[in-house]
Amino acid sequence: MVTARKEKRKALRLNTPDSVANCRLLSVESGGKFQFTVWPVKNISADGVAIVSEDKISAGALAFLNIDLDVIMKTVGVIAKVVWCKKRRNEERYEAGLNFSWWPKSGDKNLISDYISNRREYGTDDRKKSELDEGNDST
Repeated sequence: MVTARKEKRKALRLNTPDSVANCRLLSVESGGKFQFTVWPVKNISADGVAIVSEDKISAGALAFLNIDLDVIMKTVGVIAKVVWCKKRRNEERYEAGLNFSWWPKSGDKNLISDYISNRREYGTDDRKKSELDEGNDST
């Protein structure tokens, strides 16, 4: 018998394979210095983001992110904390989950929420789009 995993997230997430986050990372490994990097964004919600990294990132590290919201051509800034990091199966890369901690601009959280809602509502969620492209539309 297969049991479905219960979703633990409070907020809807959106797959965003074409989005990137410019990052200044402050971690134990960096010796108190900022590392500058660009991460592909796997998915995003109003509470956090999943990214792909070439390097392992310590849980607890702080990241200063500028996330490009491709469709609306806006960039939001946020400080996030790395919650988990794991090696991707059959790859030499890592996936990490970051929880948004502080928004320098108060409207940016609402901008992300609206962006996610609109993309899902109007069928531009990349997950839905790929399913439609494969002919899996049940209508």
